[in-house]
Amino acid sequence: MKRILLSIAVLASATMAFAQKSTTKYQFTQAREPQVWVEPAIKPLVAEVEVVPNSRTSFTLGPEVLTNEFVEVALRGEVENVRNYGTFAWTKADNCDMIVAATYNLYSNPTGPGYVLEMRGFPAVFKNWHTATQADYEWMKIPNSNYLFLYKKDGITREK
Repeated sequence: MKRILLSIAVLASATMAFAQKSTTKYQFTQAREPQVWVEPAIKPLVAEVEVVPNSRTSFTLGPEVLTNEFVEVALRGEVENVRNYGTFAWTKADNCDMIVAATYNLYSNPTGPGYVLEMRGFPAVFKNWHTATQADYEWMKIPNSNYLFLYKKDGITREK
C-alpha cells in the first residue's frame, strides 16, 4: 500500500513539475482619439487652448506604476481607463489642463510583469474663458445636433 501511495505521489509531483508556465503579452497603440462634442442647450462657455511653450512632448508610465494588479483591479483591465489615467498623470505632472493630439502606445513590460504606457502630445492650458458671443456663434458649428439654437440678429430671433 505504501508503495502505491509513494508511486502516485512521485508520479503527481513529476507531472506538476513539467506544467507549462503561461505568460501573456499585450500591446495597444492608438494614433488619434475622437474628440468629444458637447451639445449645450443654453449659451456655451468658450475658452482658448494654448500649448504650453517649451513643454515636453512625451510622457511614459512604466511597470512600477502600471503593475498587473493596478491595471487589472483598479483600472478594471480596460484600455480606455489606462489611457485616461495616463493623461491624468501627465496633466498633473506638467500642471496643464489637457494634452492636444495625444497618441498612446500601451504594451506589456518586455522585461517582467506590468505594463508600459508611452504617450506623445502637446500639453496645453485653457485661457480667456467667456460666455459665447455673437461672433463665437458665427464660427461655432455643432455637427449632428438635435438642439435648436436661437440668437438675435438685427432684433429678429433666428434659428441656427
